[in-house]
Amino acid sequence: MFTFKEAISNLPVLRFVSDHLPLCSPLGKKELFESEFITEPEKLELCFNELEKVSFWHLSNSEILQRVKTLLASVHDIFGTLTRLKNNDALDDVELFEIKKNALLVCEIRQLLSASSFDIFELYDISQVVRILDPEDTKLLHFYIYSLYSKELLSLRNKSNTAASSEEKEDLLWQISKLENKIRQNLVQKLSSFASHLEYNLQYIAKLDLLLAKVALALEWNCCKPEISTQRIAYTGLVHPVVAHRLKTENSQFQPVDIELRLEPCLITGANMTGKSIFLRAIAFSQWMFQFGFYLPAQKATLVPVEKIYFVAGDSDTESTGLSSFVNEIFRIHHILQDVKVKKKLLILVDEFARTTNPKEGSAFVTAFLEMMHQKPVICLVTSHYPDLAGKFRRLRVKGIRWNKLEHIKTNPKELNKYIDYQLEDCNKKTAPEEAVKIAEILAVDNAFISLVKKYLQ
Repeated sequence: MFTFKEAISNLPVLRFVSDHLPLCSPLGKKELFESEFITEPEKLELCFNELEKVSFWHLSNSEILQRVKTLLASVHDIFGTLTRLKNNDALDDVELFEIKKNALLVCEIRQLLSASSFDIFELYDISQVVRILDPEDTKLLHFYIYSLYSKELLSLRNKSNTAASSEEKEDLLWQISKLENKIRQNLVQKLSSFASHLEYNLQYIAKLDLLLAKVALALEWNCCKPEISTQRIAYTGLVHPVVAHRLKTENSQFQPVDIELRLEPCLITGANMTGKSIFLRAIAFSQWMFQFGFYLPAQKATLVPVEKIYFVAGDSDTESTGLSSFVNEIFRIHHILQDVKVKKKLLILVDEFARTTNPKEGSAFVTAFLEMMHQKPVICLVTSHYPDLAGKFRRLRVKGIRWNKLEHIKTNPKELNKYIDYQLEDCNKKTAPEEAVKIAEILAVDNAFISLVKKYLQ
């Protein structure tokens, strides 16, 4: 099954999620990386309902939450030690200490969750493990072979402390060591019956850490719980968190966008710099988050679980593959077509398909692709600058630059986004927007050059 770790190696943008996820423990990070790409609607429904319950608990137990997070940060991954325990292997004092420490921490977490009516899952009571490893009931985070384990051990230790000669002391220490090993074996036998409970608790401690981190991230990014559909993808106020983060550092803001996509191809047109590529990336990013069980960066979201997400851009992976942008792109289109033929559930996002070839051929490639997508029940979104694209598909246009606000204004690229409306609108025109000259003029590009451009356009 495809995991988050595999996804992050192919999609560096997901690193932004893991970097901003406030996990407390290595267990939580391991749980994240082993998370599966969920395609079944029923599993996703359970996942989001669980996250919703944790969210309510999170908001109503702030003091307990902070203590739980502190304890989570101290819980270690001891699955290896627990495997040895199940096998009745000899454990040393360090391994027994690990079990004791984790047992003490998990017992306190269990008490805190129970006292605050946490009902998503319940941890096993492992207080008996603590009693076995902490016979003096000190609750201190250390371990050694206590004299309370054996009257004989206590006697030997007392004799060793008062030994008259080094030979006698050495003999006593040998007897003590032999007895301590026997006690360790007895401890392993007693603890082995709790091994499965200890493992279960660790698994759910990892799950708890990840759930709490997901809730915290959802609050930070103003995310919503998505609805699950079989027919459409729809967003109200969709945001791309990576771009929004960058814009915030530049004292700017990301303009949220609304869209609805159904089982049909859809074409988006719009002038350069009007956010078409970012919009496609936002949809891809959000779909990945959705199918890894995260809330989504939007005011409202409805999504279809898919088997595969395709994001195709002409400039992607050209350096790593050593292929030209068009060859790399057309290979990916070929793979899409093969998956479409076997009726896989797909989300297909194609940015400026065939933009690196001549306009006549490029237009034919885009038209043919849209026509083939129309024949299959897939959700497909394509951006293009090519004019006169015919066929049966929905057309959307980025509203684009607010020209009435830019009259007689000369600006720079970083300021231009202030004058752009990134919202989408239905468009029946087959022609592509022709706004490049106006944009160049606004950016105060060389006057003589612009005059020549206008001449050749005429």
